[in-house]
Amino acid sequence: MKTKIIVLSIILLLPLTNVFAQKQSVSAQVDSFYKFYRARSDAFNSGDVNLYKKWFSAGLTKLFQNELKREREFLKKNPTDKPHFGDGFPFIPPDECYKMGKFYKHNYRLGSETIRKGIAVVEVKFYNQKVCGGDFIETYKVELIKSKGGWLINDFIYADGKRLSEDLKRAEY
Repeated sequence: MKTKIIVLSIILLLPLTNVFAQKQSVSAQVDSFYKFYRARSDAFNSGDVNLYKKWFSAGLTKLFQNELKREREFLKKNPTDKPHFGDGFPFIPPDECYKMGKFYKHNYRLGSETIRKGIAVVEVKFYNQKVCGGDFIETYKVELIKSKGGWLINDFIYADGKRLSEDLKRAEY
């Protein structure tokens, strides 16, 4: 009898876990993205686009897929040239610290979060690691949109106000 009650309770509570997963905060989504990104190389290819789909909106994913297609076409014509995003997509500030023969990725801290009409913006503040002085570098903003499954990253806004989506939509390679 106890087993039946436990099984029934689990069955009744299972849909609630999906509701809670969908309610993940926008900051938690951004933090999850950056933890995954920092654990990988800066290279970004077709396989990576598929790995990042769980964080990116359909629109942003399509822009990445288009950029990678443009990059392949560019490299066919210019095999010795560096592609536009040859150092990887700019999810973090460039010029990471190099000390004692090793590159150190920037640390980040999440800042303010604003949500308005299905669009959220989370500030991400970047710092050098302590071995490199620990100083503040700059702030990016990550724009997210509400979808059926939760919040998805839709754009990156850099310290100068420019957007990654604008760069991905540029007319000329």
